[in-house]
Amino acid sequence: MTAPAPLRGPAAAIAYLLASARANGTRVNRTKLTKLLYLADLRAVASGLPPGSGLEWRWRHYGPHSLRLKEVERDLVEAGHIQVTDTLDPFTGRCEYTIHLLDAPQTVIDAEFTAIVDGVLMEFGDWSASQLRDLTYQTPPMQEAVRQGRREVRLDLSGGAPFPDLGPGLARLRDWAARNPLPGDEPGGVDDLAEEMEHLAEHRADATRRLLEE
Repeated sequence: MTAPAPLRGPAAAIAYLLASARANGTRVNRTKLTKLLYLADLRAVASGLPPGSGLEWRWRHYGPHSLRLKEVERDLVEAGHIQVTDTLDPFTGRCEYTIHLLDAPQTVIDAEFTAIVDGVLMEFGDWSASQLRDLTYQTPPMQEAVRQGRREVRLDLSGGAPFPDLGPGLARLRDWAARNPLPGDEPGGVDDLAEEMEHLAEHRADATRRLLEE
């Protein structure tokens, strides 16, 4: 039987964080997972490394978030790596989604980033989801986004202004391209080009001879 391929990218980052949290007896729900990954990416960038989670962070509901997380969570559930349980709070009426790692999948992940994840868990693993949410709002990327009042913008983890969102512009460009397909080759176009090249060949040869004689 062929062994399953190791996890990479966001799936590997999530699996490693959950494994490290489990080893430390730390309970992780969706919000907590999101904020811990964000803090790990932030710390990686501050150390001169690329963000190890492979996620694109935006200012969404309750601070930094990535839409990719839901997709990766679904894939990990379908692969049997994690289980998500929901618990309804009778007082607030809100549902908490706790994530459990079911096995120990192989991961391909940068060793320096795993050390950063371990450090973030050691420092913030006992914090509640709401405390982590409040903390992320104090980070430079979120403060800059809030200062500009621009929700849904892509955060610059180095603390600069949010990146311009190219999505709408690209969508308009794709729509224009669909409505304006490139024309096919005009009849005779290739023949005209070949004739022009043949006409210039003698001039190019003469110029080359002159250069060689100098």
